[in-house]
Amino acid sequence: MKVCSPGKIILLGEHAVVYDKLGISSAIGKYTDIRISPADDDIFIKSENLGLEDKKSRDEIFKLAEQIDKLREEGKISEIKDMAKKDKLLPSFFVVGKIMAEYGFKPCSIEINSDVPKNLGSSASVFNGIAKGLSEFLGLNLNKEKVGYFANEGDKAVHGTPSGIDAYTIAYGGWNSFRKSEGGVKPLENASRINLAIIDSGEPARTGETVLFIKKQKEESPSFVNGIMDKLDVISHNGLDALKSCNLKTIGIAMIKYYNELKKLNISTPKLDEITKIAVKSKLIGAKPTGGWGGGSCIVLAKDEKQVSEIINIYKNNGFNAFAAKLGVDGVHNKTD
Repeated sequence: MKVCSPGKIILLGEHAVVYDKLGISSAIGKYTDIRISPADDDIFIKSENLGLEDKKSRDEIFKLAEQIDKLREEGKISEIKDMAKKDKLLPSFFVVGKIMAEYGFKPCSIEINSDVPKNLGSSASVFNGIAKGLSEFLGLNLNKEKVGYFANEGDKAVHGTPSGIDAYTIAYGGWNSFRKSEGGVKPLENASRINLAIIDSGEPARTGETVLFIKKQKEESPSFVNGIMDKLDVISHNGLDALKSCNLKTIGIAMIKYYNELKKLNISTPKLDEITKIAVKSKLIGAKPTGGWGGGSCIVLAKDEKQVSEIINIYKNNGFNAFAAKLGVDGVHNKTD
């Protein structure tokens, strides 16, 4: 059984979606390949990217799922994240445990090979691949919503309190709007075709840290943080209208405004700032960090497909790794050779 799972970008809405604001996201053409095959007794997981492999028995899998669920009920999120940092395969085993606790245990070997960069949904891509692969392996035929649910369970082990936008965008594919109180992800059938370059800051993604950092600020200065979140919501709505009408100039303005507003919460970095400043200096339409901030990647809006190559060259000349990725691709799906 082979599964292909895309990455994702967030055009607008990162961090704000945690507080029930609007998010706009797209699945992108960077992929995780998952291969699942029968095994004799245990669950074996091997990650080519991490250079790690491990196996757990039926009892260990179920015990792990129960342990993490109990810690979550007790509000011990940091303890779960610490466990995941020490054992980078633990969240993947947790996803397996959650699925098999509900649908039954079946020994298998899971091989992971990912081309999805950090901050572009790398963990959610892996967990979606595992959930979709096990759905087929166990003969469950889970729908996209359920696959996204199990993938988000894995993201909770990694990031603490994710909104779900990563997991569900990758499960559904295409362009999506997202708001938790309105049922989560909603496919955007009439989204315009836009072109983006993705710029890697060279800094490690720290999504879990930035989410908790903003949460702490909100607890200490609720009116200040709530005010920023409200402004971000307005910007995202303006961006959504512009995306539907293919108004590139307004999308670009929304990206820069979002960057300037969210930056007030001190989660940007010198590299992310430099990438955005290069875009402004080069008179490009728009740019901003995407995902968790605190490192990772930025997205830069191009006027057309040809300009994407020009933007990539601009950033490579400034010492950054830059690349293009197809937007609006299909969500996690079975793969045939």
